Amino acid sequence: MAHNSVLSKNEVLEILKPYSIFIIKNIKILDGGSENSNYKIDSEIGTFVLTIIEQKTVKETQDLTKLLIYLKKNSFETSEIIFTTNNKSISVFKDKPVMLKSFINGSIMTDIPNHLLDKIGKDTATLHNIKPPDFLREIMWCGIELFGEVEQYALNSSFDLWLKSTSSYIDNHITSDLPKAFIHSDIFASNIIVNDKKTKATIMDFEEASYYYRLFDIAILIISLCSRDENIDFLRASLILKGYNSINKLVKSEKQALQPLIVYAAAGVAFWRHKNFNYIAPDNNLKDSYLKMKNLADKVRDMPSSHFELLN
Repeated sequence: MAHNSVLSKNEVLEILKPYSIFIIKNIKILDGGSENSNYKIDSEIGTFVLTIIEQKTVKETQDLTKLLIYLKKNSFETSEIIFTTNNKSISVFKDKPVMLKSFINGSIMTDIPNHLLDKIGKDTATLHNIKPPDFLREIMWCGIELFGEVEQYALNSSFDLWLKSTSSYIDNHITSDLPKAFIHSDIFASNIIVNDKKTKATIMDFEEASYYYRLFDIAILIISLCSRDENIDFLRASLILKGYNSINKLVKSEKQALQPLIVYAAAGVAFWRHKNFNYIAPDNNLKDSYLKMKNLADKVRDMPSSHFELLN
């Protein structure tokens, strides 16, 4: 998580003035996410999540709040936007957009229990059935359309050459009949809240929502929730797909493209980590974090296709 904005209590109180919140009982930095700073705020009128948007513009943040409002109107349970007393969906602090959201009780779990995977699959399918709003982007944060950006800082490096080879493999398996939908595109464990009784999981953080291949969401779920030691746990993957298929049946083209899309998802995350931690915001502790997803992409690509046929 990026905590570029480390706030004092007085700064938090200043931010909360437009929301008519004047008394704070407790402030806690929250884990999860990679581009925002999040704080749990216990106040005299309730508990909220205060989010400082570190890497997006005011316009992009306004679009995100529109998206959360749209999801609420379509009865999809996730974070709820809290408006200012002037009915604004965001505020600004030190030139950075700010959101205040309802707090959902629970915690982030690095290893989500098997019994919740079916529900997560169902919720993902439910999301895909919501009509995409016209302001939804069509290029993802880690989409293949952006892979060429590596040439700006690592032309002809081993990673650049690997990404080009992997892109060719992915391109050969993406067909025009793959269905698109309103997708989250980033359903990692860090974006899922599990309640204290471990009976419910809520998908959060729609910053990267897109109109894209619905199979990409499934692939992200598999690499994020079903990978073990750079391998796929096919039992866990089958539980996600069982839940998904109970709402939306995968079509033939999606069944055929499942393995390549999992490679795509892992390669896309590897690309983002490589670019972000080696170029955009260099970080010696995270500069090699892309290797886990790069290795996973290679292992999945080399697996017999029969492994994935069993999932369908």
